[in-house]
Amino acid sequence: MDKNTIKYTSFALNILTKALGSNFKISGLEKLPNKPVLFVANHFTRSETFFLPYLIYKNTGRQIRCLADSSLFKGFLGNFLSSVGAVSTSDKNRDKIILNDLVNANYDWMIYPEGSMIKNKKIDNNKGYTNYTPQRIGDVRTGSAVLGLKSEIYRDYLVKAYENNDEAILANFEKNFNFGYNKKLADLSTYIVPVSITYYPLRPGENKIKNLLTRFLKDIPKQILEEFEIEGNFLLGAEINVRFNDPISLKDYIKNVKYPIDRLPIIGHEFKSNLIIKYFKNKLTYQFMKAIYHNIKINFDHLFAATLFYLKDRKVTILQLKQIIYLAAITIDKLGGSRLNDSVRRDNIIKIFSDEKCKIFDDVFALAKVQKIIEVDQNNMILVRKDAFADDESFHRIRLENSLKVVLNEVLLLKKPNFVIKHIIKTKISDLGHMVFSDIFARDLENYETDYQSFFDKEMSKNKEIGRPFTLNCQKDNKVKIGFLIIHGYKSAPKEVEDLAYFLEDLNFKIYAVRLKGHGTSPVNLKCVKWQDWYDSVDDGYCALRNIVDKIIVIGFSTGGLLSLMLAANKNIKNSKISNIISINSALRLRDIRSHLVPGINLWNDVLDRFRINRGRFDYIDNDPENPHINYSRNYLSGVEELGKLMSKVEAGLHKIRAETLIIQGDKDPVVNPKSADIIYKKIKNAKKEMFAIDSNRHVIVTGEVKSKTFSIIKNYLAKTKIISY
Repeated sequence: MDKNTIKYTSFALNILTKALGSNFKISGLEKLPNKPVLFVANHFTRSETFFLPYLIYKNTGRQIRCLADSSLFKGFLGNFLSSVGAVSTSDKNRDKIILNDLVNANYDWMIYPEGSMIKNKKIDNNKGYTNYTPQRIGDVRTGSAVLGLKSEIYRDYLVKAYENNDEAILANFEKNFNFGYNKKLADLSTYIVPVSITYYPLRPGENKIKNLLTRFLKDIPKQILEEFEIEGNFLLGAEINVRFNDPISLKDYIKNVKYPIDRLPIIGHEFKSNLIIKYFKNKLTYQFMKAIYHNIKINFDHLFAATLFYLKDRKVTILQLKQIIYLAAITIDKLGGSRLNDSVRRDNIIKIFSDEKCKIFDDVFALAKVQKIIEVDQNNMILVRKDAFADDESFHRIRLENSLKVVLNEVLLLKKPNFVIKHIIKTKISDLGHMVFSDIFARDLENYETDYQSFFDKEMSKNKEIGRPFTLNCQKDNKVKIGFLIIHGYKSAPKEVEDLAYFLEDLNFKIYAVRLKGHGTSPVNLKCVKWQDWYDSVDDGYCALRNIVDKIIVIGFSTGGLLSLMLAANKNIKNSKISNIISINSALRLRDIRSHLVPGINLWNDVLDRFRINRGRFDYIDNDPENPHINYSRNYLSGVEELGKLMSKVEAGLHKIRAETLIIQGDKDPVVNPKSADIIYKKIKNAKKEMFAIDSNRHVIVTGEVKSKTFSIIKNYLAKTKIISY
C-alpha cells in the first residue's frame, strides 16, 4: 500500500468531484473512535469503492483499505487499486491481511456486508436481512462481523498470552496470522462503524460522464453502460448522503459472554473463540445492518413511491396525492427519530402546492408517467397501475426501467413512514385539504412567534397581536369556495388590513391575511430579509388557501399590491386558482427622491464594513407613519433597497399576468407616485383590467374614513364580475 499514491489520488478525486459538481453530504464523522475501525456500508454503486475511502481520508486523514470485486483487478485499474490498499475478494490471504491490520491498528477497513451491489435494493427483513441478486438470494453475509470479532478476540488472547508467558499461543498466532505481541495492543479495541449511504434523486438518463466514456470506449457491455448512466447522474450533482452511525465497541459488545467462556477449563483458546463468534456473528450482523438500513435519509421520492404503492387501484387527484405526501412528511418529522432530507422539510415541501415549477414533485411525477407507474386522465385523476411495482425488470435494468421500485424497496424497510402513509390514506379525502391548511397556518404562527421573540425591542416593538397573521371564515365545515389572500404593506403588519378582511368576510369569503417576513416585530428585523422572503410569505399563504377553496382572489396594499401582481404573474398556468387581483396603491414608483440614493448609501456602508470602520454609517432614517400604532417608525435602508429590487422584478413580469385585475390608486398619495397605477395598467396586456382613482391625500386608504371609498369600489367590482350578487 503506497501512502503517497493515496494522497495523490485524494487530491485528484478532490479536483474531479469539484469539476463534476458532486454533492456529498457527510454527517457523524465526529463520532469516529480511534483506530482500528471496521466500516460496514450498504452497496448500491460501483463508485462507492472509490469515493468512501476518499471522503474519510479527506475529512479525517485516516487511510482506509477496502475489499473490491475481483473482476476489477486487471491491468492499470488493478495496479491502481492495489497501490491504494484495496484487496481482491478472491485473494486467498484477504482475511489474514484484514485481521493483521485490525489487530495491530495498521489501517482501518471498509467492507460491504451485502457481498455485491444491490441495484434493486430488494431486502427482506422478516427474520434477518435477505438480499435478492442474480448471483445469490440469501441473508447478508456475516463475514465482516466474524473478522471484527476475531480481531478483538485474537488481540485479547495475544495480550494475555504475553502476560502469562504462553509461548505456544504466541507462536501459533505468528505462524498462522503473521502477527505477534506488541505493547500497544493492550490499549486497543476494534470498533464497527455502520455507514448509511442514500442517493437523491435517482434519475436515469444521458449524462456527460456516460457520453464521454462511450465516445472513447467501444463495445461497452450493457451492464457497464447502465452503471455509467445511473452513477454518472449521481456524481453530477445528485445528493450523496453519507451517514457514519454510532460506533460499536466490540470489547464492550462481547465482554459479558466472553468472560465466562474464558474461564471454561481444558478447552483451548481457538475453540473458545469459535464459541464466542458463533454466538455473536448473526446478532452483530443484524445490529449493524439495521443501523445501515434504518438510518437512510428519507427524501421526497421515498414518500412519493410509498404513497403510490399504498394507493394501488385507487384514483386520486394530483392535489390529493400532494396532500397525502405533505401530511406524511410533516407527521414523520413531528414524530421524530427519522433522518429527513431537505426535500421533505416543511419549508421546501410546502412548495408542491404553489402552482409554480416545483422540481421535487415535477421531476418524479414525470418519471412515474414515463415509466408507466401511473396514468393521468383528462380530469387530472391519477391511477396507479396494478402491476406498477412488480419485479419484472432484470436486476441490471431495474434502476433504468423502474427507478421508483428501487426507491420503494429502500423505504419499505422503515416502519414509521409506511405506518404514517397508510394511516393518512385511510383519512377521509375531504379532510385532507383542511389538515394541510391548518398545518401551514400553524407554521405561519410559529414563525411569527419565533421572529417576535428574536427581534423584540422594548421601544420599537408593538403589541404582538398587531403582527400576527390571521384567517377568517376558514372552518372545516364551511362550504365557501372562494378565498381572499390579503397582503399588507411595507413597514406594516396584518393589523393594517384587518378592516378590509372583516369587510370581505361579511361578503362570505374565506380570508387569509399573511404577514410579510420581517414585519410586525421591530424595525431592525427588516435588515435581515430579502424581497424573496416577502414573496415566500405570500406564496405560503397561497399554498395554504388553495387546499380549501376553488378560487383565490389576491388583494394587496402598497408593497402587498406589488406582491399580489408578482404572485399572479408567476402563476399564469391553466390550473392556477387565482381568478382576480386587486392592486391598491401598489408601490411601483415612490415619491421620495431619497429612495433613489439608497443603493449608493448601502454600497458606502459595505465599504466601511470591509475596512471595519464604524463611523459614518447610514443604516436607517426615522419617519412619522400614518398609523404609528401599526407601522414601523424607523426605516432601515437595506429594506428600502430590497423594495427597489421588488419594484423592478414586478414591472418586468406584468406582461405575464392573465388574471382579471382591478387597480385602485389614491390620486394624491404622498408615498406612492400615482403614475404607478398607469404603468401597471398599460403593462398588463393579456388580461381584463380596470383602474379607479380615489380622491385622497393619504397613502393608507384601507383604514380610516377613506376606507369606505375603497371598499365601495371593491364591492362594485365583485358584483360586476359576478363574484358576488347584490
